[in-house]
Amino acid sequence: MANYAISFEDHQGTEIVVLREGNRARARIAPGLGNNCFEFQTSEPVLETIALDQFLAKPTSYGIPLLFPFPNRIRDGQFTFQGQSYTVDPPRHGFVRDKAWQVVATGATDEEGAWVRSRFDANDYAAQILPQFPFPFVLEMTYRLRDERLELEVTAQNTGDKEMPAGFGIHPYFQKPAAGLIRVPANKRWELADSLPTGNLLDVEAQYDLREQRDLEGLQLDDIFTDLIVDEDGLTRGVLINRETWKTTVVEFDDAQFPNVVVYTPPAPRQAVCIEPNTCPTDAFNLEARGIASNVLVLQPGASVNFKISIYSCLS
Repeated sequence: MANYAISFEDHQGTEIVVLREGNRARARIAPGLGNNCFEFQTSEPVLETIALDQFLAKPTSYGIPLLFPFPNRIRDGQFTFQGQSYTVDPPRHGFVRDKAWQVVATGATDEEGAWVRSRFDANDYAAQILPQFPFPFVLEMTYRLRDERLELEVTAQNTGDKEMPAGFGIHPYFQKPAAGLIRVPANKRWELADSLPTGNLLDVEAQYDLREQRDLEGLQLDDIFTDLIVDEDGLTRGVLINRETWKTTVVEFDDAQFPNVVVYTPPAPRQAVCIEPNTCPTDAFNLEARGIASNVLVLQPGASVNFKISIYSCLS
């Protein structure tokens, strides 16, 4: 038996939910800090290793920040949707990564693993969110630890009375191997100017070609990849390989849900690499307003959309 368990810790007034799979895997989540999973470990760390106090001091910069209703930047914090103009602040990564979520259910069984479900209702922050983004929404998210995998299951619902633009992504800070390789199977990337897409797609080449395993040494990227390649089972997988242990970290998703992947290599002294599945590219709302297809989700009143991402490690 896997001996799944869930427990709760308190650190300086912050509740931490701990999911365990015997002594094989552990995940720690802070629902009150953006519902961020800041630790996931199997036989070795999957996410960048940080001290708890370091995470608590700046929780949006570590772990797995959740990005909704838009990932990455909105140009000048302004966008147009259906002829109306909106100004958002902050203009980066949406509204849910730095606010408290509410735990609504937990469980631990051999069949379902150890899991915690949390909820975010924009109406709980109506004065902060709705004057600038007048589209009420609810997110429900389950973190599930099972078979040494961390599964992220998300439902986003438009709870307002008009159509709502949306995008979702995650920003995981994976542990960077001392000697490592990266593979992100994408044929194209978005051309950038001032870190924002111009609307043009370019074929990957040179340092941008991650279709085969590429050495992480000296690699510096903050780019958006698309036209993803799927494996035989229809899923896309980005991987980091530790060349010393040959342990591979995998982020696995459906490219129909996530047709864009940001790859970001934070500068030293950070020991992290980010492989970020996103439903849409940076500044997608403005790209769509210019007539450039960017996979902006438009949710009808009452409609919802589901997402799933799996993160795990295995031997190469």
